[in-house]
Amino acid sequence: MLAAMIDDKEKALARHAELAEEIRGHDRSYYVLDAPTIGDREYDRLFDELKGLERRYPELATPDSPTQRIGGKPMEGFERVRHPSRMYSLDNTYNRVDVEEFIERVTSGLGGAAAAFVVEPKLDGASMELIYRDGILERAITRGDGVQGEDVTSNMRTVRTLPLRIPRGGEVIVRGEVFMNRADLDSVNRQREADGDPPFANPRNAAAGSLRLLDPSITAGRPLRIFLYELVVAPDLPVTHSGALQWIEDAGLPVHGLQERCASGREVLEAIERFDSARAKLPYEIDGAVVKVDSLEHRKTLGFTARFPRWAVAYKFETEKATTRLLDIKVQVGRTGALTPVAVLEPVHLAGTVVSRASLHNEDEIREKDVRVGDEVVVEKAGEIIPQVVAVIPAPPGERGEAFEMPGTCPVCGADAARAEGEARWRCTNRLACPGQLKASLRHFAMRSAMDVEHLGPSLIDQLVESGMVSDPADLFTLEAAPVARLERMAEKSARNLIEAIGAARSRGLDRLLTGLGMPMVGEVASKQLAARYGSLSRFVEADPEAERFELAGIHGIGEKMADSVARSLEDERFVGVLRKFLELGIDPVFVAEEASGSLAGMSFCITGKLARPRTAIQDEIRAAGGEVHSAVKKGTTYLVIGEKVGKTKIDKAKALGTEVIDETALERMMGG
Repeated sequence: MLAAMIDDKEKALARHAELAEEIRGHDRSYYVLDAPTIGDREYDRLFDELKGLERRYPELATPDSPTQRIGGKPMEGFERVRHPSRMYSLDNTYNRVDVEEFIERVTSGLGGAAAAFVVEPKLDGASMELIYRDGILERAITRGDGVQGEDVTSNMRTVRTLPLRIPRGGEVIVRGEVFMNRADLDSVNRQREADGDPPFANPRNAAAGSLRLLDPSITAGRPLRIFLYELVVAPDLPVTHSGALQWIEDAGLPVHGLQERCASGREVLEAIERFDSARAKLPYEIDGAVVKVDSLEHRKTLGFTARFPRWAVAYKFETEKATTRLLDIKVQVGRTGALTPVAVLEPVHLAGTVVSRASLHNEDEIREKDVRVGDEVVVEKAGEIIPQVVAVIPAPPGERGEAFEMPGTCPVCGADAARAEGEARWRCTNRLACPGQLKASLRHFAMRSAMDVEHLGPSLIDQLVESGMVSDPADLFTLEAAPVARLERMAEKSARNLIEAIGAARSRGLDRLLTGLGMPMVGEVASKQLAARYGSLSRFVEADPEAERFELAGIHGIGEKMADSVARSLEDERFVGVLRKFLELGIDPVFVAEEASGSLAGMSFCITGKLARPRTAIQDEIRAAGGEVHSAVKKGTTYLVIGEKVGKTKIDKAKALGTEVIDETALERMMGG
């Protein structure tokens, strides 16, 4: 009997190994090579047999088993872990001259010796480091701040293009980019909109957001992919980067395979041009090309700056534009009552997403461009999340619509709209009761830089307001799961998640609450200053408006207009009523000062113009380096960071206030120390 049991187990072990290897091969053919070698029904039969063996012999369910890709219990949070070696970011260049100067610096750094380079696509996704031990995936770490990242191993196991086992022994460390194909992102966003969730702005956000989900089973439903492009540690490490890329591919790890080895600066520039021309045909987004020194020995000689390797640089492509037809012009109302005209477009693919709406800014901009329904318009994102109309191709006279006129009433509540002298925007005059303003206010209240309320998307906010369940931000903290679960496209689990997220927001600091309340002219920096002055919400509520109007105006960085805005808010009975409602609910946040440190500590920045990278990412990096971010140039602003198409008025104002004007490259050098 015992001998029979041993024999059965040995057969099961052998069959398990055979099935696992066969399934791995089918997975690679389907997900990596896009060339399926077996039908779905036959694949499911093999997979079910494998699961059956593991149910009978649980010890066979090893970490590299194909069954371990999906499932697992939701996590309570992500562990922060140190990278074995620092993950540096790349210095950016934007023109041929910058690339030529980089090559000259490399040659100089090598004492005049010639260097070979590898040019490869710059993928638009989330950076990842993978550690394999004796062939088994042991750990996956996000980039984080380059020194520490988050352990997202459970989520990376669900990425079908990533093998859980490779035919290499010892320790292997590789780095790459997690991303989604354009078509997959479009599909995910359609489903999110159907579920009432906001769509992902771009592939990078989609990848990063999916990797930070606490439930791996949800991540498994996202069509994530990964390409590996850097071999950091290996028992038999090649002597060149091009050799390392071949090593990665030979190990069965997914690669883009598009790299070009170049022997001269001319060849480097030609390769960059080829990538720029080909990017629209790729199934995934690239926003530039990366130029790397090929020899690993040369890399050691060149070394690093405080933030960047001296042996690599990223060339950023020009902002992607798309041309489409203008179908209509709608007007939407914001949280301050501002009416903003929005272009309704024939859907067009732009910078990783399908765009069907774009900002037209204000009435004056529409008149200046003479934008009319029926025209073709040129749309770009220019590093921002919100698409913008930047040019107009007029339709033939008989096909053009009438010149656009701003409505005299609010499109949401029907109240009168007015344009104050000296302002570019019309505003709804029904500030206290307009549902459109309330919905926009709640979206602002829930954003990450304010109260950071997860699961509170635009569709759900619409329902909460229209059902009468929420009439101001404080009402969010009175919600109960059962009534929320009865709303459209909601259920018990999603309602419970929302209530838990709102509960977590109770612990946010006073500065986050003041940011979320959105007093006119008061942004994140001013909210911190106000929070530091008052210390708690209860003290802020009891402040004397007239006295504060005078006292605040004397605080560095606030000024008379902002002080007047705060005073008027404290005079507004409805606004103060909302604050008192927070206190009645036991929400009295305090301010906890953080000691500023980093290369930008003590400095303040205002950013304007069209930039090479998303403005929010640059602002986050400034804060991480200890700097402050101002929404406008004011007395005491240290630097004005300018991109393209900046008006002379802003630069003149900065100079008059003693604010130094710098570009994006200069800022990055400062952050590098």
